[in-house]
Amino acid sequence: MIFPVFASVVVFCIWLAYEIRKSNKKGDKAEKAFWAKEAEADNTRKVPLDDLHYIIIPDEIYAPFLNEKGEFLASDESHEKAFADALIAFKHLKTSKIVNFSNISNTDLKLTYGAANLPELTLYDQNFILLIRTLHSMGEYFLAKGDKETAKNMLEFAVSSGSDTIGTYKLLANIYKEEEDFSKINYLSSAASLLNGLTKGPILNYLRDIAPSEEEKEESILEILD
Repeated sequence: MIFPVFASVVVFCIWLAYEIRKSNKKGDKAEKAFWAKEAEADNTRKVPLDDLHYIIIPDEIYAPFLNEKGEFLASDESHEKAFADALIAFKHLKTSKIVNFSNISNTDLKLTYGAANLPELTLYDQNFILLIRTLHSMGEYFLAKGDKETAKNMLEFAVSSGSDTIGTYKLLANIYKEEEDFSKINYLSSAASLLNGLTKGPILNYLRDIAPSEEEKEESILEILD
């Protein structure tokens, strides 16, 4: 009995050593490939940035932060913190370039646009992150104030700009559900299906759960006919 057990242990140890060596070789190969790609990226020449998909903030998003003259409101101690922070953010974004690079690595950015452009591209991406966070914050803010239309404007623009924030999708989906506008929940599902990040799955699952079942749809149609 001892020999078969010993033989099994030996076989297992040999197999384990083989798998470790194989894994180490793959790791070494992947590391070499990464550094080779990084070296190529660092030597890529700077190119014009005219073809970037710049995000343009529409006037309706700025509207709550402007006075009668169309100028940004002056900072006021009476402003709630969320609103005051958003006012500062939109003043900055008004004169800044915004691009969504959330699914592109720095290495790929350098390969595509040149290493010298990376600092500028990073700023564009940081502006995108600021925009998405501010839009979500204002969606929550205006919803709490009872201004559903303004909240919808903020949240819808966030989604159309490429937001992958779960909270933004949840807030907007619940607004649509309350309004029984289920076609727009389908739109949210279409938008979420284009995402590539880790939040894609949870967002799609939430939207699937919140959408009415076929039986509920049939009952709703019957109620309308009655």
